[in-house]
Amino acid sequence: MRSGIRLALVFAVLPVMVLAQTVSPPPQPLHLVGDHWTPYDPPAEFPEGANVHTIVKGDTLWDLARQYLGDPYLWPQIWERNPYIRDSHWIYPGDPLVIDITVQEVPVEEEPVREEESQTSMAPPEESEAFGEAVPLGSTSDVYCFIELNDDPSLYPFRIVSAEQIHYQSTFTEGDVVYIDGGTAEGIAPGDKFFILRDRGPLMHPVSKASMGNLYKQLGQLTVLCAQEHSSICEITSSCDSIPIGALLRPFSPIPVPLAVRSPLTGRCDPPSGNVTGYVVYQQEGILDAGTEHLIIVDMGSADGVFPGQFVTLFHENAAPGMPRIVMGEAGILTVGEHYATARILNAWGSINVGFRAEVK
Repeated sequence: MRSGIRLALVFAVLPVMVLAQTVSPPPQPLHLVGDHWTPYDPPAEFPEGANVHTIVKGDTLWDLARQYLGDPYLWPQIWERNPYIRDSHWIYPGDPLVIDITVQEVPVEEEPVREEESQTSMAPPEESEAFGEAVPLGSTSDVYCFIELNDDPSLYPFRIVSAEQIHYQSTFTEGDVVYIDGGTAEGIAPGDKFFILRDRGPLMHPVSKASMGNLYKQLGQLTVLCAQEHSSICEITSSCDSIPIGALLRPFSPIPVPLAVRSPLTGRCDPPSGNVTGYVVYQQEGILDAGTEHLIIVDMGSADGVFPGQFVTLFHENAAPGMPRIVMGEAGILTVGEHYATARILNAWGSINVGFRAEVK
């Protein structure tokens, strides 16, 4: 191909930016996939019945979230569903996007619920439970008041260092005014929002014993009222638990609650699905035997093709050699990281423990 034609083709497929602001440089290098140029390796096959949108010039994840999900702020849901896209700021005409999930918009007025206030049950599902209808897989407290797993402390650049009532209180909650160690010189401006978290230390895999990163307990959120050069005054706008001096901050981004169509539960006699399988590596703090409505972490994430809105069968191996696995329940995936996912147990026929297996349905 002549260089002039090649150059024309490259300019013809310039990527579309997700946000109209300065972003990272475009991924390189471009290569020809089918009839278009892209830096990615998009999938060529898709699950049966998947809704696949082919990107065209002018598309953005923002606009596609508005079109398909009804809310542009839910664009991360599309990005999470298409992990081959390495940089969400750059999408390329001709690449496919799987958009076969829906989400529940987070109600602004709903307040997070403390973990100890949640009601639990280990009862099997009622016979009247409606399968085949899209239902929320959790609540706002499930996605905003649980746990993050991360091995990169740079994601938490600021911390709470003081408070308006520091002489009278040792911990703080919604409505309290606090002071943080970042300001205009660090890019903070009035109106900025942050998650508030507490480092709970490393999580060790129950089988391999390898470190999976540090657990960060979600404590709430705050909003910047005003910013000085290296400090800011903030108000705690929501709290899931008591918030101490020293709590860490991470820039806020909305976390949609997935909606998904329930299917009949995996039965005791059903064979394995053959899909990706992992382990339950963490269960909700303070819970010895997890059951229906409890939260867990599994060691499967976006790198394994797992995405919010999927279902996983929970089981453990049979102690008798050669005997079938013992199915114990089902969970719905709420959020995903690269190598882990949080999930809510939807049904359990007995206690679910760390070390149990999880298989994508």
